[in-house]
Amino acid sequence: MATVSAAGCGEAFAGAWVQAPGERLEISNVSRETGEFGENWTSDLHIEYGLAEGWGLNAKIASQFRYGVIEEDRFAMEAGVQRSFALGDRGAFGVKASILGAEALNGPDCQGLGYETRTALGASRSLLGREAFVNVEAARREREEGCVRNLVEVAAGVEIAPRWRTLVKAWNEDGDGAKTTKVEAGLFRDFDRYSAGLGYRQEVSGAFQESGFVVSLWGRF
Repeated sequence: MATVSAAGCGEAFAGAWVQAPGERLEISNVSRETGEFGENWTSDLHIEYGLAEGWGLNAKIASQFRYGVIEEDRFAMEAGVQRSFALGDRGAFGVKASILGAEALNGPDCQGLGYETRTALGASRSLLGREAFVNVEAARREREEGCVRNLVEVAAGVEIAPRWRTLVKAWNEDGDGAKTTKVEAGLFRDFDRYSAGLGYRQEVSGAFQESGFVVSLWGRF
């Protein structure tokens, strides 16, 4: 269940688990959202690699193109190391430290080098013979010139049929002018080493209106 839990987290990408030593997980997402600021296209690629038992490496690159009332392009990247601790047979606690580069995708300009510290708590269970998981994370991001952002992310998923599962997520980011809270629900189909999913995302903070669809593809190697 550890691989499904880590892969299913999406925005909460690494999760409390790490990949097995020598194994790699790649998650790519493309979303199109529309709202009061215009049309927003976002793409990202996240890679996890199992370095050793309980240790993992993570890297992510993302780009965003916004057209309409606001027209701008943004690019973000990060790389980090994670330590995961088992909590019984079906739980985990994780800590991660990452280096940030380029700029933040959300909110006002927040650029330059920085760092992120993150903690995560996850658990998986069997519900009526189907696998399910929940993962909760909290992070703090700091960049040059005192730009500070705080994040809280929650993800939960359940297997609804062989090779089919659902995923619901919610995340909040605030600090230094940024204020966004989004929820997302998706349906995923597993194909051996690959999985594909389609989801719908909605801004719920009340600060602005934005919603759209997300296409995801995961690969396990």
